[in-house]
Amino acid sequence: MPTVYLDAVLEPPRSLTPRGFSRVMTIFGGMSLLFGLLFLSIGAWPVMGFMGLEFLALWMVFRLSFRAQTARTYVRVTAEAVDVRKVDGWGRERRARLAAHFARVELDRAAHGPNALRVAASNRAYAVGEFLTPRERETFARRLAQAISDARRERHTGDEQ
Repeated sequence: MPTVYLDAVLEPPRSLTPRGFSRVMTIFGGMSLLFGLLFLSIGAWPVMGFMGLEFLALWMVFRLSFRAQTARTYVRVTAEAVDVRKVDGWGRERRARLAAHFARVELDRAAHGPNALRVAASNRAYAVGEFLTPRERETFARRLAQAISDARRERHTGDEQ
């Protein structure tokens, strides 16, 4: 079994728990119902339907947000390879395998988009940590670079023996 120098799971931050979601939707639903009944009582009955549609739209947006929060990026560094596996919120998976000897970490501190941190080898580069904050991205870049350096060192000393 090869030595693992880094085995990281990167995931987006979760700003609202399922319990918090239930509370927000209960409060919003109650307010929508009260205002809808108020408009119904003054004869503006179509407003009640729009309030219901608004509630449904908010519920759907939260659901899509929760699905996106299930995305994960797995990064594993061994003496032989750097493996990057990304799973999006819908379960679709993409994999990349780079030789550890040629892999390098590219951190663009000026960039704030998804390509700010990349693992690259030759002419291929793979973005990692798209949802990390700039400070977390920098910390992870240092850890990843150190793991690749350690993997190279083992491979190099292992070849000499």
